Amino acid sequence: MPLIDPPYFSGFEAIPLEYKNKLWSDGLPWYYKNEQNKANAVVICLHGFTATPYEVSPVGRACLQLGIDGVAPLLPGHGYSQMAEQKKEFSKITKDIMFEAVRQEIIQARKHYDFVGIFGHSMGGAIALTMASEGLVDACTVTAPAIQLPLRAEILMGLLSWVNISIPKNPDNFYNPNYLFENSKAALVLQRIALHSRQYLAKITCPTLVVHSHNDPLVSSIVVKLIEEQVKGSFEAVWFDESGHVMTLDVKSKEVSEAIAQFLANRC
Repeated sequence: MPLIDPPYFSGFEAIPLEYKNKLWSDGLPWYYKNEQNKANAVVICLHGFTATPYEVSPVGRACLQLGIDGVAPLLPGHGYSQMAEQKKEFSKITKDIMFEAVRQEIIQARKHYDFVGIFGHSMGGAIALTMASEGLVDACTVTAPAIQLPLRAEILMGLLSWVNISIPKNPDNFYNPNYLFENSKAALVLQRIALHSRQYLAKITCPTLVVHSHNDPLVSSIVVKLIEEQVKGSFEAVWFDESGHVMTLDVKSKEVSEAIAQFLANRC
């Protein structure tokens, strides 16, 4: 497997010994496997910017209930427990590194499964859509896909992209192990991922589900229309307006996760 720096940690493999004490125990990759998986199907679940696989674990569990295995890698630069390493590793990520990590996870999934779906939240959603545009997955599901960032954020990124600074952010009002800061260099990478994903939406031919909230304070609901107008495969949208941004963990977590799982189960 090609070396990726900063490394990603596959859900299919054990964490290397030299990293076991460096990562959050609650933010590790996971692999939910059902021996009775008659459909021979798996969904790769991708977490958002500054977050960990914990964020998407409800989706994996809901899929498992419907006979679909679930796996979630820890994406490059994420999941470190100590602040010094968080800032160091997070600032090293690039768009190409993030995409290559997920391609590697898909390659591993294809070795064992006939049906490979993908789910991504926020940044993970933008990456999932990119993987779908490359024809690498059989179905694509996303929540609050970060394919268009708020104008204020894009302006700030343009002003600060030449420096490497960390900006504190507020914690979620529910448990969600994630970095309590955003890094200017990493934020520019998020912007590039969003732009790339938007540019290639028209290449998506697999079934696609977008789950979103009109009350998301970070990702505008306009992204749903952008995706619907461009994808070539079948398209569905489901709205949970009681939710905020982290739809997988907040007030409608169960319903959001079940909607995603049912969509995938109907296609494998």
